[in-house]
Amino acid sequence: MFRSFFVFLMIFIMAGFIQAQEPSYLQYFFTVKKILPETKTVGVFIDETTYSQKEVKIKRAATQSGVQVKVFLVTDRKSIGKFMKELQGVDVLLLSRNSVLDQKSSRIFILSRSKEMNIPVISSSQEYSKSGAFLYLYKDENHKTHMVVNLKQTPYLAHRFGDEEAKKMGISKLIR
Repeated sequence: MFRSFFVFLMIFIMAGFIQAQEPSYLQYFFTVKKILPETKTVGVFIDETTYSQKEVKIKRAATQSGVQVKVFLVTDRKSIGKFMKELQGVDVLLLSRNSVLDQKSSRIFILSRSKEMNIPVISSSQEYSKSGAFLYLYKDENHKTHMVVNLKQTPYLAHRFGDEEAKKMGISKLIR
């Protein structure tokens, strides 16, 4: 009995630690407003389960940061294609982590379509960042938030990010 309780407690603590490594929606939205102040609407690709768990936090974060949020409940790869067509009026696309969005084919499709539409992509996935997502937001083992800005897919934003401006904004790494 004690052993099973101990195992459960360790799993619970580890799950909390892993979850704590993800930036909050408030951090995402404030970061977007900080580095792209003209942003009015953020599109969010998220699965239904995660959205039902975080709906209140997402809405509260949007209100606090002054952005409108347009949520797209991604269920499979077909839904990604459908939702990419519905991104008119969205200034930035935020990708929640899930098995559908983390697939290589989904990543390539989303990044190529968003580049055509001039919509910067934001993610907490290092794979998306390496593939060209505009902003990679993550927390290190000390819970410090880092920003990596990748300008390869968004050359139209490059004029905003000189070395001095990037430093003032708190950008950890700037990829040109």
